[in-house]
Amino acid sequence: MTQTRMHDIVVLGASPAGLATAYYLAKKKLDVAVVDSPHESIECPLTDWLPRTFFEMTGLPKGLAKLAKAEPFSRVAYHNASFTSKVEYKARREAGHFVHVPTLLKAMRTAAAQAGAKIRVSTTRPAIGLDEDHVEIHGSRRVRAKLAIIAQNRPNDVLSELSMPLRTVPGGALLVSGLDVPVSQRRQDIKDIEGALHVVELRERTELGVFFVSNGRFHLRVISNSVASGNRAMELSGMINGLQQASIIPMDLPLGRAKGAVWYPPAGIALELETHVAKRCLLTGTAGGFVECITGQSLVPSVRSALLAADVAVAALGSDQPQNTLMKYKSSWRKTLADYLRPPNTSLHMLLPLLFVNQRIVSKFTRALLYGENI
Repeated sequence: MTQTRMHDIVVLGASPAGLATAYYLAKKKLDVAVVDSPHESIECPLTDWLPRTFFEMTGLPKGLAKLAKAEPFSRVAYHNASFTSKVEYKARREAGHFVHVPTLLKAMRTAAAQAGAKIRVSTTRPAIGLDEDHVEIHGSRRVRAKLAIIAQNRPNDVLSELSMPLRTVPGGALLVSGLDVPVSQRRQDIKDIEGALHVVELRERTELGVFFVSNGRFHLRVISNSVASGNRAMELSGMINGLQQASIIPMDLPLGRAKGAVWYPPAGIALELETHVAKRCLLTGTAGGFVECITGQSLVPSVRSALLAADVAVAALGSDQPQNTLMKYKSSWRKTLADYLRPPNTSLHMLLPLLFVNQRIVSKFTRALLYGENI
C-alpha cells in the first residue's frame, strides 16, 4: 500500500484566506497543499468592495489588484431612506476597491499554484483527523500534513468537528443579500454613481443598504443585523424601486439577467471564541470568525488573519514544541486585528441619519465604515 504524501502544511479551504496562506507559504518554499472543498455560503460570491488596506498587505502576490481587475474608488456617498438627501466623503487617494470575487479567487488560485502550492479538489465536505504527529483531511481525496490551517466554514461547525470546547457563541446575526446586474459601461445614465461606494439609510434601523457600479456590473445589497426580519427579495426590490423613482439608477436595468445571493458572514465571532488552536491546527479566515461586524466585510480580516497564522505555523514547524508555538497565534491576531473586529463605540446605524444634518462627522463615519476605526 502506497503511503500518502506528508506535506508540511495543509490548508482547508480555497477561500481568499486559504489561497493567500497557500501562496505565502509556497513562496517560503514549504510543501503546502490546499483542499478545495464544498462550503457554506458565508462570504460574498458576487462583486464586493474592500478598503485600500487589502492590496497593501505584505504577503499577497504582487500586482494582485491588476490581476483581479480591481477598480479603485475614492468617494463614499450616503443617501437617506427616501433618497432626498445625500452627503459625500472624498478621499485624497483611493479609499478602496471594487472587485468581482470569482475573478479575485481565480487570480489568487493561479498565483498560489505558480508559487508551488498543490490544489487538491474534494467533491465532498472533508472530515478533519488530528493525530499526535500529523493532521489528515479526509474527503474524496486524503491529504496528510504536519500542520493544518482551516480557512473556511462556520466557527461553531469547525469547533464541533474538532471536539473543541464550546461555550455559547453567537451564530452570527448578520445576513447579507445581494444582486449583480450586468450593465453597459458606456451608459451615460450610470455615470453619476460610478467611482463611489454608496451607502443607504434604510427604513428598518437594523438594516443598511449598499450599491455601486464596477466593471460592467451594478451591485446592490442589503445588510441586516436581524436574520428574522423582512423578506430578502422584497428588501432588494424596494431598494431598487426607490433608486429608480429618485432617478439615481435607470428604469430599464436588465434585472432578468441578475445574479443573486444570500450569505451569512460570522461577523465578529473571532472575539468570542475561547481559542483558535487545536492539536496541530489553527482556525483562521471565516472558520475563525474573522469578519468585520458592521458590514460583514470578510476579505481584509480573514486574509490578514490567515497570513498571521501562516507565520505562526512556520515557526511551529521549526520548533521542538510545535503546540506551544501555535498558541502564540492568539496574541498575534489580537494585537493586529482586535480593534478592526470590535464594534465601534457608537452604532453606525444610529449615527447614519445624523450625517445629513452634521457633515462634520462624515469623515469619522467613513473611516469607521472602511477601516473599523472608533468614532
